[in-house]
Amino acid sequence: MEKLINNNAMKIEGLKKTVDFVCSEVQELKKNMSDAEKCIDEEKRCRSMLENRIWELEGYHRHWNLKLHGISEKDGQDVRTAVIAAEEKIKLPDVIDTVHRLGSKVNTDKPRPVILQFTNRVHRDAIWKAVRNNSYLRENKLRFTEDFCEEDRERRKKLWPAVKSARDAGKKAYFVRARAFVESKEIVLPP
Repeated sequence: MEKLINNNAMKIEGLKKTVDFVCSEVQELKKNMSDAEKCIDEEKRCRSMLENRIWELEGYHRHWNLKLHGISEKDGQDVRTAVIAAEEKIKLPDVIDTVHRLGSKVNTDKPRPVILQFTNRVHRDAIWKAVRNNSYLRENKLRFTEDFCEEDRERRKKLWPAVKSARDAGKKAYFVRARAFVESKEIVLPP
């Protein structure tokens, strides 16, 4: 009987050591998991910060551009020459740096928009203001629009109902890039 008790005591001692080892391993795994969660949270924060920075840089870069809609499209056409010809008709100084069509050519009667990158933002902003009521553009069915990244377009789309309802109510409502204002107060989107 004493031998059986000793044998059981040894087995119990072995089980205790095994349980202690497993408990210490579980504690170490919990610590490792906690450390990994902290790293993941930090990486998420960094990723979010980098995405915001990319969004800001893309928006800044695009702020040098305007889109011109309505320039007819022909095979082998030098789009820069066509844009400069239109530019001369609306009496704008030679301030365009690069010109190219957007997207792939598709079989449609509607010409693809042309992106214009200006030599500096002062010229771009002056042209943006000057072309608003230009008779040549209207008569030739040409129009300029601002160049926005996808995030800015989505944000403006979400803000548009608030801007429209404010305008319908007779309030001064407007956009500045991807931000909307009513009576000079910024509209904040819910998270």
